[in-house]
Amino acid sequence: MQYEWYKEVSGTEPLEQGDIIEKCSFLIPGMEHYNAILNDIETETPIDIKEVNAITLSQSCDIVNNKIDSIILCPIFPFAELTDEGKPFHNPKEREVLRRGNNPAYHLLNKFKTENLSEDFYVVNFHTIYSVPKKFIEAIVKNKMRKRLLPPYREHLSQSFARYFMRVGLPADIPADDIKNYTASND
Repeated sequence: MQYEWYKEVSGTEPLEQGDIIEKCSFLIPGMEHYNAILNDIETETPIDIKEVNAITLSQSCDIVNNKIDSIILCPIFPFAELTDEGKPFHNPKEREVLRRGNNPAYHLLNKFKTENLSEDFYVVNFHTIYSVPKKFIEAIVKNKMRKRLLPPYREHLSQSFARYFMRVGLPADIPADDIKNYTASND
């Protein structure tokens, strides 16, 4: 059975998980501020504005029922930007790892096209996470059409996001030879 990946929603629709926010502005401390902290120098806090395309990851039920004040978003990038020489998915083998969902830091979205985004596959990058006031995001999307990722793809994205954070690194793994050469003992 085929499911649609996206639907277009109007700016009057409530914000939900999986909504793609184009040209979303984020306020971040400027590099001068970081340098001042590292060098123990007092300074004004210069702010940089970063504009990215992002997707909402906060749960729809929390957004709609006003249980949160901030929305979690992650940036999305056209797949083509990540396949150039020296980029994470230049190698076809790495592209296949991504397609299969075996690269926990990234999630592949099917092609979509909007006014500002050309039709291409898109990659959600979990390395960078933004928490933005809900009212700010609602103001950005007000009166603007936007794409919304639909079930079951929205839930798949949410599951990928959760897997990225629930990874556990063990100090020592069980040696492969211990399992490969295992024989049951009759002690």
